Parts: sequence; structure tokens; C-alpha cells
Amino acid sequence: MTFLNPLLLWGLAAVSIPILIHIFNLKKTKKIEFSTLMFLKEIQQSKYKKIKLKQLLILLSRVAFIIFLVMMFAKPFEKGFLGAPDSGSKSSALIIFDDSFSMQTRDNNGSDLENGKKKIRELLDALGPGSEIFFTTVSAINRPYSSIPVKDINSLKDSLELIKTSPVSRSLGEVLYYSDDILNSASNTLREIYLVTDGQSSFLGKDASAVPVFKDKENLNFSVILTGSRNANNISVDTINTVSKIFEKDHPVKIKAAVNNHNNFNSANKSVILTLGNYKEEKVIDLPANTTVETDFILKPEHTGYVSGSIEIVQSDISDDEISADNKQYFTFYVPEMVNVLIASPGQMDAGYIKLALNTSKEITAVTNSSSFFNIKEVNSMDISGEDLTSFNSVVIVNKQKFSTAEASKLRSYISAGGGVILYPGTLTDIDNYNEELFKAMDLPYITGRFSQNEAMKFDKIDLDHPVFEGIFKSSQDKRNLNIESPSVLSGIVAGTGKNTQSIVSLTGGMNFMTEFSLGKGKLIMFSSPPDMTSSDFPGKNLFSPVTIRSVLYTADINGIKPAITGRDYFIDLTGINLAGDSLTLISSSKDNQPRKFTLNENTELINIGSGLITGDNYLIMNAGRDVMTVPVNFSRTESVPGRTGSNDISVIFKDTYGININVAEHTELLQSSVLDTRNGRELWKYFLVLALIFLIIEYLLSRSIMKSK
Repeated sequence: MTFLNPLLLWGLAAVSIPILIHIFNLKKTKKIEFSTLMFLKEIQQSKYKKIKLKQLLILLSRVAFIIFLVMMFAKPFEKGFLGAPDSGSKSSALIIFDDSFSMQTRDNNGSDLENGKKKIRELLDALGPGSEIFFTTVSAINRPYSSIPVKDINSLKDSLELIKTSPVSRSLGEVLYYSDDILNSASNTLREIYLVTDGQSSFLGKDASAVPVFKDKENLNFSVILTGSRNANNISVDTINTVSKIFEKDHPVKIKAAVNNHNNFNSANKSVILTLGNYKEEKVIDLPANTTVETDFILKPEHTGYVSGSIEIVQSDISDDEISADNKQYFTFYVPEMVNVLIASPGQMDAGYIKLALNTSKEITAVTNSSSFFNIKEVNSMDISGEDLTSFNSVVIVNKQKFSTAEASKLRSYISAGGGVILYPGTLTDIDNYNEELFKAMDLPYITGRFSQNEAMKFDKIDLDHPVFEGIFKSSQDKRNLNIESPSVLSGIVAGTGKNTQSIVSLTGGMNFMTEFSLGKGKLIMFSSPPDMTSSDFPGKNLFSPVTIRSVLYTADINGIKPAITGRDYFIDLTGINLAGDSLTLISSSKDNQPRKFTLNENTELINIGSGLITGDNYLIMNAGRDVMTVPVNFSRTESVPGRTGSNDISVIFKDTYGININVAEHTELLQSSVLDTRNGRELWKYFLVLALIFLIIEYLLSRSIMKSK
């Protein structure tokens, strides 16, 4: 026997009250015997013994009354021989319906989604009218209305027909966390949870990061109701990767889609379509069993700003692709209209070739007005500490002698947050200072020294796949046979090698001429020689201008667009965005989704728009009628993976991970009997109330008997 309200058992301490009263009443008084009454002594002695016995019985009756009354309010519950199903027992039942798109899997009895709806109807009939019922889907379990009890069971049965699969999926840990939160508002102490699901392994699998939930497990009855057993045949678009890192109007952008065949058999002639506005491109691929095939698309953006599109695999044959919801993914990238560049050098001549290269960008890029594309600000290299680096997309530092601790810290923070720096050490450079202040602060390999050669060195190896060089040469040419006009390099610094470094261009002497360092979200590109004609003739070569321009574009933090996942938190950093009004508006191209508004506060730096990202799409974010950004939103990849967890494994996972003993109902079981078996038990408070009243009556009768005998 257990108690549904065990805390009330502290009331048993009240048993001491009648005991204390009885003890104090036993306090003896002084006796004075009269000789004339001596003959009554024997009679009174006999009567007194009877009274004492009745007083003891009264004491026991009062103690028993208090014990049974307290236990009644503690709600005793028996699962043993008294625990036959009790139609009068009241419980609060939460029904959770898995509406993830893996529920599209079909067998001879229909889809898992339809089978789940049938199970819920059976469950509602089995629960009976005495239960308080909550209902929610997995996708909507965090919504406030999920905590409101169902008022009309028949209406709930009718509304089941309207439920469709949702692109929003959640982990089992999330579902249990919100379940506990919903049941906190329940009116009954005895609580039940029924999770109706297909048992997909990616949902019910082991989670090392999971934490125990449900403090009151004694009064919790948890059942997992399975809807099927067959694994679906499925093909999905797993990821879209924007390969290009430099984005220019009318210049090629390479996008790669990963298509996954989850089946144990081959699939041939699958059509993959890229859509970008009115532009469409189709490719036909073959998919070997249990493999991922990558498909490349090349497109040219026709405008600046956010460019959005999608890649979709056509579901031509349902026999090898039953789940259609994971056949489409969305992408967005940004084509800059202007790039803000800070150039810091000791004098105007030091950065003269850099400025000349950027001003010739009209010939290198497709920009119609080159003067407005690179917005250049020049400062003396000693004045870096006074600049707000976050207002620049790229910072170019030429021939700076020394860095102060404050400057090094500022550059580190700028790069770590996603900024880009191009560094040209020169003849003024103090190598020891660079190492001890700048590279030490960034935890990057030190400069190992200088080199000066009588015989000029040439370019040896060039990483032609690096974004800086991608697109400079005609794509039809074989990269191995390119005849690149190499500059002659006479002197410079020797860059260190090690972690977070990548050689872009190396020299015949073994040193790196152009090195990339990674730090946090940003990057630093360092050249071994300054951009002048004394250390090398690189500024005089045709390669100098495109390399300079693309280095600035590559280091510029312009395309930090992180795709969102449906239903998950997604924070937007509002720092540096000029906002008007007091809200952001989230707009989806889907007609089913109404625009969502998110209120801004004065101190808002991050805003979470995840609650509005409920379908796959490219979402437009607006502020006061002005476009702020576009965010691509896609489903969770785990939902595409077939495979189910067996009943025994489900029980073990719940027990080992969450400390919950559960009942698992197979899809073939009759739910009526299965549910009643899990609900076996009876609330015994009525019996304890009857016992309390019996002892109260006994106490009353005994008290009257004593009064009459006096």
C-alpha cells in the first residue's frame, strides 16, 4: 500500500494529544475515608475498575480515529489483492501523440499516424469519464495550451482527424520535461502518461545528456503505446552546404546537396531540383543502398542582398521513398552591396597598392559602381585602438611596427567574434613584439624569423581549392596544368606552422607566402612580404589585384548565416543592427503560417525567434517595414533515419536513463485490457473514513456509558 499524499502523514503526530490528556487525568488526588462509608468501599472498587477499562477503550478509540482520519486524507492506494480496477478512482492522464514525419510509415493496417489516432480513441474510451485528461502532440508539447485539460472528449476525438505530421521534432528528454511541467497543474494526485509513438530509435534511443525527471514517480503510471513495427523505405535530402565563401553579384556560387538513400536496395534515376526564384536546375542521380551522394549546383545571383532557394528530390516512386516531408531543404546566402574596409598603415604609400587593387574591383567583380562597393577608411596604424572594429567587415594592417596589449586584445575579440584581418608585416615589424603581444594573445604559432635571398624565390604550391583562388581562373582549365605568372620574392618573415594554420601559397624555399590562421569564428590571413616593390614584385603582377580583392571578401564576416532547425531555439544577435520600432516580424512564404511578431526591449541584444520557426522555409525577418535578414529553416536530420526500438529496450532506456518503470503496449495488443492492467489499483480512503467513523461512534458510546454510571 502506498499513499498519494504522503506528506499528510505528519498529521499522525496528533495521536499524542488524547494520550497526553489521558495521562494528566490520571493524576491522583488525596483520599479521606469516612468510617460511615467504609461498607461501600468494596462496591466502589469494583465499579472503578470498570470505569478505568472504559476510559482506556475511549483512549484507544480516539487514537484509532485520528490515525484513520489522517491516513484517509493521505489517500492510501493499494495495488495488491485489494487493487482491482476502481471505476471511481480519479487520475490525471496526459496523452502525448508523436506527430513527427516518421509517422508516415505504412503497413497493411495503414500509416503509423492513422494507427496512432485509432489507439488514442481506444485509450479515451478506456480511461473513462472519471479522469482529468490532457492531450498534446510532440511538436506542440511546449505550447501553453497543452496544460489546459480537455473539456469535451468527443470534440477531441473529432479533432484527431485534423492532425498531420509536423516538421517539428523533439528529443525524448524534452518530451518528459514538458510532460512533468504539464502534470504540475493536474488536479489529481494519481497521474498517468500515455506516449503514442512509432518507437523510432532516433527518438526513443539512449541519450547520454539526459537527466532524470518526475520527482513523484510513486504516483506516476507511464505507458508507451506503439503504432507499428515496419521500417519505412526512405530517401532524404540531408544537408545543403554552400561551398563558396565569397559571394558576388553575377559570379558563380557553388552549392552542394547531400542526398541519402536509407534503404537496403539501390535507387536509380532520382531527380534533384534546385529552385532559385524563377530559375530551376535539375540533375538526375543514382543512389546505391545505404549511401549518401553529393550533388553540385552552380548558380549566379542576379542581385545583391539575401538570396534564397531550395533543393528538392522528387518523390517519383513511393515504394522506395515513403516519407515525403524530408525531401526538401532550404538555403540562404548574402551577396554584399558594400564591404566596409579599414586600412591601417604607417603612411599612405605603404598601403598604396592595396587601395589601388580595391579601386579596380569594377574590372575584377561584377559591381557596377566600384567606388561604393569597397567603403574604405584609412587610419595610421598607431590609431587602431581608437577604432570600433565591429563596424568593419575586414581590417587590413600594413607594416605596423608594434602592437600594444590593448590592441592585441581588441583584435583577438574582433576575430573570435567572426571578423577578418589581413596582416602584411614589413620592414618596420618588431617580430618579438608580434609574437609576445599579438600571436601569444591569439594562441597562434609564432613568427620564426626573417628571410632575405639574393636569388628570388617563386611560388611553389598554391591551394587552388581555397576560396581566395576559387573562380580566379577559368573553370574549364585543368588546375594541374595552370601556368601561373609567379612573382619574385626577395625578403619577408617566416610564418609559424602548427594548429589552426593553413598554407595557401608556399615558396620554393619552403616558407609560406600566404597563410591562414583560424581563431574562433573569424580568420587572419598573413602575407610574408609587404605589398611593395622592394620585398617582391607581387604588386606588379596580374594576380595581385584579384588575390587582394578576394582576400578582403573572404575575411569579411558577411555570410555568417546559420540555418535553423524547426521548433528549436534560434537567437538573433541584434548588435550593430539599426532597429526602428519595438518589434521584429517573422514572415514565412507558406500561406498556412501567419506572420509572427517578437517584441523588442531597450536592452535586447539577443532575441529568440525559435517559437515561430515551425515549418521548413526561408523566413524573412522585418523591422518597421524594412528587411533585416533571411533565415533558412530545415527539419532535424534524425527524423529521416528509419529504425525502431524494441519493447524491452524501451523499458530499459526509461529505467536506466530516467529512473521510470513503464509499461509498453505493442501495436497488436488490445489497448482496453492493456490500459486497465496498468491502472490496476484502488484508492482506499473510503475504507479508512468508515473505520474512523466507527471508532468515533465507539468513543461516543463509551463516553455516554461512563456519564450514566456516575
